[in-house]
Amino acid sequence: MAQREKIALVVTGGQVGTQFNKESKSLQPTVTSQQMISWLPESMTGRIVPMDWSHQPSSHYSMRMTFDLVQILAKTVIDGASGVVVSCGTDTMEEMAYLTDLYWSYPQPVVFTGSTMPSDGLGADAAANLYQAVLAAAAEETWGMGVLVCVQEQLFAASEVTETECQRKSAFSAPGRGPIGQFIADRVDILRQPIRSRIVSDNPPARDVELLYATLGGGDDLLEMLSSDKKRKLEGVVISAFGSGSVPPSWIPHIKKIIKDGVSVVVTSRCHQGHTSPGGQTFEGSFSRLLELGVLDGGHLRPVQARIKLAVALGAELKGGALQQYLLEG
Repeated sequence: MAQREKIALVVTGGQVGTQFNKESKSLQPTVTSQQMISWLPESMTGRIVPMDWSHQPSSHYSMRMTFDLVQILAKTVIDGASGVVVSCGTDTMEEMAYLTDLYWSYPQPVVFTGSTMPSDGLGADAAANLYQAVLAAAAEETWGMGVLVCVQEQLFAASEVTETECQRKSAFSAPGRGPIGQFIADRVDILRQPIRSRIVSDNPPARDVELLYATLGGGDDLLEMLSSDKKRKLEGVVISAFGSGSVPPSWIPHIKKIIKDGVSVVVTSRCHQGHTSPGGQTFEGSFSRLLELGVLDGGHLRPVQARIKLAVALGAELKGGALQQYLLEG
């Protein structure tokens, strides 16, 4: 496995950078990038260029903050990095990695990694995940693959990965797809190439895009608030619908109003491996009826992905057919 030279390590916070503090009896974000480098073999440390960008939980991030992170990552490759490792909290890692992938136009790989345990916890996986993330970022085999997530001896595409556990080390998977790579000893073994969306813009994502899940008899009040709030500039709404795309019939008047006000509405499935489809159903609230109202088809996108992709598309000022095409590709 041929390797490239300079690898940037950008610390953004999360459990991977925490240690237990005996005085406060709590986990504290005290681990610096230099300390993380000390976890690595000496043969690797001289190639790492560290950056302590942030030490906050990933649940504190927003899409706009993640967009700022993308600019930081881009600067590292402009300055000569051959690959980038991002240490990140697992709470929103899949969203941060996916948003980064939608903007990443460079051939140098970006590899997100983290840990479900504090770095000094018994059986912690922080050091092993970091080591393998550096291996992946330095490997020629990952060149041009965009943004990846490295956990537990596996590599996942940012467009496919999701957190399926919150307590186990094997917290991430790609349902229906599986990993795109694995580690055999110190070698990166690529199993397949990820399918990525094209880069449509370097504009920041839209700020006000909401996500609403369809639930048994619920959601009407939330939709009414969204459709009647004149103080905010709502730009987009993603509806995580039942099954292949249906919603309660009581939602229809609110959805009509939101669309009439010029807000883009995307419908996707709340199922873990779902895909929207009319399926010949024409009842009130069915996906086919929603399409007649003017909603956009979210296809196979998971709800959180659809929200991010819609925000990126709106930031790029995509409309109509171009917006719909972008949502369905990749």
